[in-house]
Amino acid sequence: MTQLVHVSNIAKKYKEQVVLDAISFSINSGELFSILGPNGAGKSTLISIILGLVKADTGEIILAGKKMHTHSLEHKSLISVVFQNSILDAELSVKENLVMRAYFYTKNWKKATALTIEKLQDVQGSHLLNKRYGVLSGGERRKVDIARALLNTPKLLFLDEPTTGLDILSRADMWTLIHQLKEKYQMTVVLTTHYMEEARESDNILMLAEGQTVAYDTPENLKKHYQCTTLEDVFLAIAKKERI
Repeated sequence: MTQLVHVSNIAKKYKEQVVLDAISFSINSGELFSILGPNGAGKSTLISIILGLVKADTGEIILAGKKMHTHSLEHKSLISVVFQNSILDAELSVKENLVMRAYFYTKNWKKATALTIEKLQDVQGSHLLNKRYGVLSGGERRKVDIARALLNTPKLLFLDEPTTGLDILSRADMWTLIHQLKEKYQMTVVLTTHYMEEARESDNILMLAEGQTVAYDTPENLKKHYQCTTLEDVFLAIAKKERI
């Protein structure tokens, strides 16, 4: 596998609080990679650094073979993100929301409309085109959010808690869709989630606690190492170990 992302000794401190402490890992092209950890573990800060939204105090990130800089448009064009809280306007229609954003990439309104329709088809959301975003269900909103993230056809897609607030059936449908999109676009997908078992299909998992790496391996290796049957039990075992 080709290495898409290499994170080396990333550290970040806010005043005297260490948020990230020498974090290192790699993500291969086409991988499903999960970043797990409790609230305050440093997940959001780490992702913000990779997205180029926050500058690390030390360390470096290599993306697609080149050193990443905070303001690099080249690097940012390779990445997209679906935030837990949507950035779309509840008062506008799905079409209005997406076409405006598609125009940033196409510089042509006709092409922007065609791109919007294409990406909605990809997420099985064509029927949502003319609906107001604010009246959509949780699962429908998430589909539209993903369509928005696909407008630039990213190589690296971040999904921040993609199934939070969804019922069991909607969560299952969302995961089927994510896998389909990953295969279609040959994307690398990075997931953050509180549902530990959602990470079971990941190629590799990075677990953080208090800004430090407490585990970094495949799901199967982690379960074998900690002699657990589920990832939730692995996480609990690691959490208890960290408290000792």
